[in-house]
Amino acid sequence: MPKISEEKRQARRDQILAASWRCFSRRGLHATSMEDIVREANLSFGAVYLYYKSKDELILAAFSAAFEEMRAPLVPILTREEAYPLPVLVRKITRIITLHANRDKLNFGVAFLMGWGEAQFNPRVKELVGGGQLLYREALTAIVHKWQDRGDISAHAKPAEVAKAMLSFFLGFIVQSAMIGGIDPDTAARGIEGLISGKLTSRR
Repeated sequence: MPKISEEKRQARRDQILAASWRCFSRRGLHATSMEDIVREANLSFGAVYLYYKSKDELILAAFSAAFEEMRAPLVPILTREEAYPLPVLVRKITRIITLHANRDKLNFGVAFLMGWGEAQFNPRVKELVGGGQLLYREALTAIVHKWQDRGDISAHAKPAEVAKAMLSFFLGFIVQSAMIGGIDPDTAARGIEGLISGKLTSRR
């Protein structure tokens, strides 16, 4: 019996994951059954269980793949030797988020919300989601250090605190885009420009 190449194995995994996301987007994570996914993938139960032994394993694989697909184009932006100015960085990152969220006629922004919700009850998904966010926060902290070195922001600012606020902004962009809309990369960048161009007074 001929062996299946790794390329074909990966294609089959991708087929199953794509079917899973179509089901999740229609019915949510927990209302979707393995039978729904098998039917959507147009495969047998045996074929699906050959690659994913349980629904929990499939959910973890689906989120892992989705997060990795968005991470790949973000890494060159976040690790650039010469950091982009803040408004440019915001526009570039939110464009990638927007393109990723609206591909394949599915709203992957909603998918990320599902992942964050699942993370509250599923330790493996929480580790995946939390680990990814920590990596983004570390990358943003490094960017803040670069801004300080060239005088873009105050040398008195604490890079870790600025990075936490920035990460909150990007996560909020995902939530706002998925839930109520009315925001896009250019709007986000202009909003940031409005914040940093004004003279904010501190009241303590």
